[in-house]
Amino acid sequence: MTPFAQTVGSSTVRRFLSVAAFAALAAAGVTACSDSGSDAGYGADLAGEPIRLSVIASGPGPIYQPELLKAARTAVNAVNDAGGVKPAGGGDARRIELVDCEASMVTDPNAAVKCAREAIDAKVIATVGKYVSSDEVVNAFAAASIPLVGTQVQTEQDFVNPASFPLVGGSPMLSAATGAALQDAGAKTVSVVTGDSPSGRLVPQYVKALLESPDDLGKTHYLPFDASADLTSQFSQIASEKPDGVALLASTDVTSKTIVGLRQAGYEGKIAVVATAVSEASLKKTGEAGDGTIVTSDYDAPTNTSNPKIKQFQDEVEKYGDGDVEGSEFALNAWASVHFVADKLAALDEISGKALMESLKGSKVSIGIAPDFTYGTPNFLKLSQLPRATIQFQTVKNGEIQAPAGGKFTDLNELAKQ
Repeated sequence: MTPFAQTVGSSTVRRFLSVAAFAALAAAGVTACSDSGSDAGYGADLAGEPIRLSVIASGPGPIYQPELLKAARTAVNAVNDAGGVKPAGGGDARRIELVDCEASMVTDPNAAVKCAREAIDAKVIATVGKYVSSDEVVNAFAAASIPLVGTQVQTEQDFVNPASFPLVGGSPMLSAATGAALQDAGAKTVSVVTGDSPSGRLVPQYVKALLESPDDLGKTHYLPFDASADLTSQFSQIASEKPDGVALLASTDVTSKTIVGLRQAGYEGKIAVVATAVSEASLKKTGEAGDGTIVTSDYDAPTNTSNPKIKQFQDEVEKYGDGDVEGSEFALNAWASVHFVADKLAALDEISGKALMESLKGSKVSIGIAPDFTYGTPNFLKLSQLPRATIQFQTVKNGEIQAPAGGKFTDLNELAKQ
């Protein structure tokens, strides 16, 4: 494997290498915050003081993920309907209230920070499933002793701040996994297709990290973020080079367009993408061209109902989300984060952000939709707050993302040792 620790250990790489952040510069700026917990009615009869959780997501734009908020609300409704949080220290059961906020940060660079300040003023215990690129947001919550649980890791503070407790390896691990997944599927040479940005310029290093040989990395092609741009010549060029595999790391719209464009240009090799760049809707756009695409994912496939937790997710979506929640990686992450926090709070004598944060440090985590892990376990990228390097290599079949046989996960830490 390619030595990579020295490069990845630099603050420059930690700050910029985020697949989800590649498209963030194209979003429009707006915030929209609400306390949605009071609207659902579940657990309204619980006598204890409500527990408030924050969720902050990117607003409408190229990286908009409305499923994140929907899934968080679904989990909150399920927890409240099941009796809320019953404190180990005694007292009445407490319902959860969700303080949610959508923020896009181009026209208003402070949009996400405003969301964070409103959440802090609302006295939230934790923020769950955060999906905005802002070190200031992380620092604001950390200064208020409020842990960020299940955050989608994107910027430096997500990787290193002691208040950050992701449930995933996120963009760094998913990106590195694309090359490994392609070679696991039989590819030898791997080309990279990604966004034309400072972040995109660093992507080849991640893909190269787990290749069998540094020489296996082929050419890198940088595409504009504008999904309406004519990319026919670029697709033809990539297809003419005939790499065994293409690691495609871009926004959801550009990912769909590139898969279709490469197939139309005659490319017959393997294509790998990250789970955060595909969805049920985007797979409909790719149609038959998407079949066979490899997807690197932090979680078990949302179609794998043989996993009891995936089945629970789907059942709760049907009952508490009106069936209107797409089974994306963002949705699974937000849903799992709410349930995880609710379970942790129920085990505490004191329910507070500070107490929750202390209980998370060094704790073993079992969420059912991914392998168990322990916070603080070292990883080959040497990013202190990334809790695990276990990735599932999935495949698109008939327009759906399918788990591998037995729901197998690959440990990238082990691959890095080879």
